[in-house]
Amino acid sequence: MSLIALLDCNNFFVSCERLFRPDLIGRPVVVLSSNDGCVVARSKEIKDKGIPMGVPHFQIKDTLKQIGAVCFSSHFALYRDVSRRVFEVVSENFPNIEQYSIDECFFALPDSANADKLTLLKRQVEQQVGIPVSIGIASSKTRAKYANTIAKKTNEVTIINDKNWSKLIDQINLNQIWGVGRSRTLQFAKYNLKTVADFLKLQPRQVATLFGNEGLKLY
Repeated sequence: MSLIALLDCNNFFVSCERLFRPDLIGRPVVVLSSNDGCVVARSKEIKDKGIPMGVPHFQIKDTLKQIGAVCFSSHFALYRDVSRRVFEVVSENFPNIEQYSIDECFFALPDSANADKLTLLKRQVEQQVGIPVSIGIASSKTRAKYANTIAKKTNEVTIINDKNWSKLIDQINLNQIWGVGRSRTLQFAKYNLKTVADFLKLQPRQVATLFGNEGLKLY
């Protein structure tokens, strides 16, 4: 079975800022959009305080001050440069990468690849570039994306094979799946579909009728 890996830089914009301010590691940090309008990146410490992504800065500036948070304006030239360096390290180990965003890339794994090799890649990126990353592995991009969410929590390379996946689907809410936004979640709820297992119990014809081609692609 061929496997796909997703490497994702953790709290990327915040991690980039911490490269030049290591004293901020472990402290609450936010990065703001152009003109310091909204929050576009949050450290774990900020997330743990329940401060959401995209909230206007003026609404939370008092809260940020109370918790001693440090705010940065976005430095996109820096972020692009660090992104390039991260993907160069990945490309040296796995040549055919597909960059999905400034801080994420997919790449197919050869049969010879194993968890040890991916753990080594994780360490290489973190040591050579200074950016913490997570790696999730599965048989599809969607599953790899979910595996990556687990990897972020464990700080270890996470592999989900078909057997693991079949045990997990009763526990995974559909809104935890890549590409399932608020409107799609509401559509699913209309038909009492809450988990991945609920969704997969449908027949392809039902999925196409209820949710169209995009739903069928997800299925």
